[in-house]
Amino acid sequence: MARRLGSRVADPAQQAQAHTATPAGGDSRGGASSRGGRRAFGSGARRDAVISAALLAAAVAVSTGVLLARQGPSHAAVSRPAPSQAKYGQIPTWLPKAKIPVGRTVVASAAHPWLAVEGDTVSVHLTRGRAMVTAVGPAVPEEGKFPVPRTTPCTFTVTVTAAAGRVPLRASAFTILDELGRLHAPRVTAAGGGAPPHFIAAGRSVSLTVSDVLPTGNGQLRWAPVGSKPTVSWDFDVEID
Repeated sequence: MARRLGSRVADPAQQAQAHTATPAGGDSRGGASSRGGRRAFGSGARRDAVISAALLAAAVAVSTGVLLARQGPSHAAVSRPAPSQAKYGQIPTWLPKAKIPVGRTVVASAAHPWLAVEGDTVSVHLTRGRAMVTAVGPAVPEEGKFPVPRTTPCTFTVTVTAAAGRVPLRASAFTILDELGRLHAPRVTAAGGGAPPHFIAAGRSVSLTVSDVLPTGNGQLRWAPVGSKPTVSWDFDVEID
């Protein structure tokens, strides 16, 4: 009897060893269960976060689509010009139209003198004739000088074509008003040299060279074929820089 009880009752040393070994290693089934719970909880949290982000993105997309559907047509009408108005360099239609014809040849006379720009052709009406007159210039001998000189030689080319009658070509009829308000009596010669003719007949053309030393700045080349007041003047700029 004592031997049977002894076989069923464990040795106190073995019980102590089993008791101390259990906390160190832990219950294998209990540890696996706790790790599985943590994995299930972590995967569930991530799944909830993904679903929430997807729902939020869908809500933003729907809201943006509704907003564009409401404001899209009016916004496009304001910011996008019509195809006919999107061409580069086109003049806006709301600008006022020019009432004075452009590209025309202006008429000058003693009763109605005219101020033109160098390079323009002016129809000059005189008592006994009519001429088309063009003034080009000034040409300067050199540009880009530093320091900029106060004065420089200037040369103009005046072409006179008589359309009717006789047109006088007195050298003293040409004057130059410079930037400082000084009146110059320039040197006037024929384009090839020599004195210009006193008159030019209908159908003939003459080129004159008008030269003087002028200060930099604005000026006017003036022509008074009849009397002392200029019938036509050409505005110009002397540029050296």
